[in-house]
Amino acid sequence: MVALATLDDVKAIAQADLNIQAMHDSDLAVTNALALAEKMVTIARYGTFAKDAQIYFTAHILSLAVTGAGGQGPLSSETIGGVSQSFTLPYLNLKTVIASTQYGVMFLELRDSVTVKAIIAPSA
Repeated sequence: MVALATLDDVKAIAQADLNIQAMHDSDLAVTNALALAEKMVTIARYGTFAKDAQIYFTAHILSLAVTGAGGQGPLSSETIGGVSQSFTLPYLNLKTVIASTQYGVMFLELRDSVTVKAIIAPSA
């Protein structure tokens, strides 16, 4: 297992997330998220996408650490006068919390891009 992602990498893709921007390398949540990403995302499985996958996975975990397991997907609409916001969960049919943040959705895209799909050919 190789740690490819750093908190600085995560902050670079989560510039608008003030909670992640306020985190430090010494924070327990950061240490745990980076360690989990290192175990879950390997070079053997993700190849050249391993670093990106670790970054997005870590950002997802850190985002959940501050928003809770419910999380929220990308903003789909917003009304300023009257304060109304709507968020979308593009992977709503998945029974997993990984799709509950924009970082988790990007992680899923990376995962899906390296997953070998089985092709079943009819017998001759």
